[in-house]
Amino acid sequence: MNRHAGWRTFAALVLAGTTLVLPAGSAGAGEAASLAGGEALGRGIFATYSDRDTVIEGGTVSGPDFSAPVARAAVDLTGLGAGLASLAYSPYNDAAGVINAFGGTSLPVGLFSEASRAKVTGRPPQEHQAAAPGPPGSGAWARLSDGPTAEAAALAFATPAAQALAVRIGDVRSTVRRSGPTVASTVSVVLRAVSIGELLTIESITLTAAATADGAAGLAEAASLVEGVAVAGRPVRLTPDGIEPVGAGPPPLDGLAASGVEIVSAGEAQTTPGGQQSDARATGPRIRLRTADGRILTLVLGEAAASSAFVPPTGG
Repeated sequence: MNRHAGWRTFAALVLAGTTLVLPAGSAGAGEAASLAGGEALGRGIFATYSDRDTVIEGGTVSGPDFSAPVARAAVDLTGLGAGLASLAYSPYNDAAGVINAFGGTSLPVGLFSEASRAKVTGRPPQEHQAAAPGPPGSGAWARLSDGPTAEAAALAFATPAAQALAVRIGDVRSTVRRSGPTVASTVSVVLRAVSIGELLTIESITLTAAATADGAAGLAEAASLVEGVAVAGRPVRLTPDGIEPVGAGPPPLDGLAASGVEIVSAGEAQTTPGGQQSDARATGPRIRLRTADGRILTLVLGEAAASSAFVPPTGG
């Protein structure tokens, strides 16, 4: 059995509609070289309907999902890179219209358009900034530079509105950097002034993930930090066991349940270091929210995922 066969699958990275494939016989005749590649993904908010499929015109489809903002970077085993940054991203062509129709929201129709994205693929150097980045202070850019290095970042400023979910600032940054036989993937996600429903507020959520593959010990680090949580203005702490009060007096959890908000998890960090494959992931709190029309919306408040792979020389 070829112990390296599993790592060859990393040669095909699908990113932002681009497939990067390792060509056969990339090393010179009689010469074998090590290969390295990585991927980094940062998402501010990931939302999807989780209660049931939806029937439209006699057909059954999954409920719409979207991420906002999002930044993804990758370098494949051949050195080709890709980057995608957007204030909001969804696989649906008319994502804003679909989400507004199902959720009773009022997302701008142009929020998910090509003009709100920055995208680069191929060889460096390349750089692209979103043509219509959104509210003042917002922006999205993607870059490929020598190394190779792939970078993507999106910064979204939004004014909290009278909706079920509001985030004032979302900052996501992803980088994959290859130096010789070593590849390092890093992600940071910061959300500030998060409010869900009328009772649950969070001052800040900070997520980081880093994964390095180098053919030796490798490295994987991840952290999830949630600060300033309150229910109806009373400070609480999110733990794996649920909500714990901070200070005197229990928080009004009955009111939280009555408003259709359920805290499923407090957030977590997972790491798997290795010289040939390293993975790191940090996620923020996971929330279930009952919408006005009775649907169940699952919200993941931030995700940072980094992965790096090293393929040692073979033959020779």
